[in-house]
Amino acid sequence: MIYGAMLAGGSGTRVKNAPVPKQFIEIGGLPVIIHTLRNMLKCTRFDLIYIAAREDFIGYLTEQVEKNVSEPRRVRIIAGGKERMDSIHNVTVAIEADNGINEDDVIVIHDAVRPFVTEKILNDSIDAAAKFGACVCGLPCADTILHSVRGDVVDDIPTRSELFCGQAPDSFRLAHFIRMQEALTPEQRAVITGTSQICTMNGQPIHIIEGDAINFKITTDSDLLMVRTLLGDR
Repeated sequence: MIYGAMLAGGSGTRVKNAPVPKQFIEIGGLPVIIHTLRNMLKCTRFDLIYIAAREDFIGYLTEQVEKNVSEPRRVRIIAGGKERMDSIHNVTVAIEADNGINEDDVIVIHDAVRPFVTEKILNDSIDAAAKFGACVCGLPCADTILHSVRGDVVDDIPTRSELFCGQAPDSFRLAHFIRMQEALTPEQRAVITGTSQICTMNGQPIHIIEGDAINFKITTDSDLLMVRTLLGDR
């Protein structure tokens, strides 16, 4: 089985000018999360896509999925958790309860606020996860990176050719991913900011697949403006 997972449990506090979490902001008559889901569903290899959503938006999201996606039967909506790792855990628990876990199952974990994920990225993620066990989507850094411990003085400038900007999705052989989750200490869980850190904390090599500049994450009001422009929203 090949599963998609969309994380939509956050509050998105860095987008200042919105009355709802950024994944539920409507652009072109549809919430951002539906734009993302439509692109995920273009990948026909997904058997099911699980969405871990804020509990207070589950009813709204269920209605949006029924009205605005072509294959709602391929979508499962569950409650997200307080933190990213909690939402991912809820997804894997739901998958195991629904279908059990097989050693060759693959999970592709994506951010609900990356609405322009491409079919190539999704297919490459599935293939790399099946082959290598774990992979992350990334782009070579285009800008010079300044390393500063205090934030006001440059301590060093890393070699740009060795640096990549991490994107989503993060993809894994599911059974191995669950075992890595279970091996984490409470201290490790508390500092995780990106899904693939689970691998670095478990000594699991992570394969890099090529990302795409269009696969950006809505983090700030400026990002939201770019999405509105790209979708022709006025």
